[in-house]
Amino acid sequence: MIRFFIKNGNNWLKFDMPTYELIDHLGSIGICKDIPIGGMENVSVDYYPTENDDKIAKIVCKRLLPDDKISDVNSLCARLDGQWQITDEEFESALSENDVRGALNIKAAYEKLREDLTQINDLSM
Repeated sequence: MIRFFIKNGNNWLKFDMPTYELIDHLGSIGICKDIPIGGMENVSVDYYPTENDDKIAKIVCKRLLPDDKISDVNSLCARLDGQWQITDEEFESALSENDVRGALNIKAAYEKLREDLTQINDLSM
């Protein structure tokens, strides 16, 4: 869904989220704590959708904030990965409506959208 490129001093790492090995990945380049995706002293972070046509990943990348923790972004990606029940238009609309930004807020908005759509589908049956 989202590819991360992290550089810590002279060490660098590239991996895709979601991943179950986040702690191992970060540890392999000497990072032993949760870091903000905006980077920090001696640590630079870059990220982008793994696929050019992944509209959901593009929406998420545009709405992440520099102080979002990398673990929160990984959790968000795990929740969104492969979720095709919601269109990118529905997702973008739900986030744009309240200008939702940040990994935790995006995840909450996604959960609310799924709940709302489930209720609508249940009522239509």
